[in-house]
Amino acid sequence: MDHRTPDAGVTLASRGGAEGDDPGWVVETVFSPFHCLYQDALHFHTQSRLAYSEAEASRLARAALMLYIASAEALVRQAAVELGRPELRGLLADPSRPLPLAEAWRLLPAIVAEPGVPTSSFNPEAPPWPQFAELLMLETSWVYPGPPSTRRAYYRSSRRDGDYEPMQPHQVPEPLRRAVRAESLTFPRTGLPRDPYALRPRHLDTARGVLDAAIEALDRRTGGVLCQDKRHRREPTRLVSPPGDAT
Repeated sequence: MDHRTPDAGVTLASRGGAEGDDPGWVVETVFSPFHCLYQDALHFHTQSRLAYSEAEASRLARAALMLYIASAEALVRQAAVELGRPELRGLLADPSRPLPLAEAWRLLPAIVAEPGVPTSSFNPEAPPWPQFAELLMLETSWVYPGPPSTRRAYYRSSRRDGDYEPMQPHQVPEPLRRAVRAESLTFPRTGLPRDPYALRPRHLDTARGVLDAAIEALDRRTGGVLCQDKRHRREPTRLVSPPGDAT
């Protein structure tokens, strides 16, 4: 964990030198897994743009994508604990019986709302939900790979001994169009590639945009409490030792 000053988030230097000279200061913080994972995703996202090769860019992009998805899960589970009604929060916050992430996002507003208070309607076909569903489906397809027949990928080059790059849907040659359909290469709404090696920084731009839009939409469905005063990102700190020392 980063060392922080109370309520500031910057480095707090120790008062002592050798062991036993001075007990130093101790601060207590409450960390936000969502904020941590999202910031890490942003870091790898940025690094993917600066990579020295396409292979390195793709590797960093995959790391960033998985962290974006992990932050999406942390967000909704964290909110269920902090905002959900006691009798319902276990539906989303119990790791022994986890609901699928898409279902958790759909149910959170009802778990947060007070009894008898209606939540805004949910239309799974209205943006950003179809795009968000594809983002989650991409990650699911990586961790539940399925049979080899569902994992075929295609690469093309302008010459046989040249550099091969992932084939885009518009590049499928006429003789292959019956066998290689566009939806087998990319997701139709987001254009995210199904092949993990084909992921590039531009796809991360799309993924982050979809996640941010989904967070805003979920915040609206919860009546604004999800992101109120940046609640989901706050990591408060306080000085706990020495007691009473405010300097």
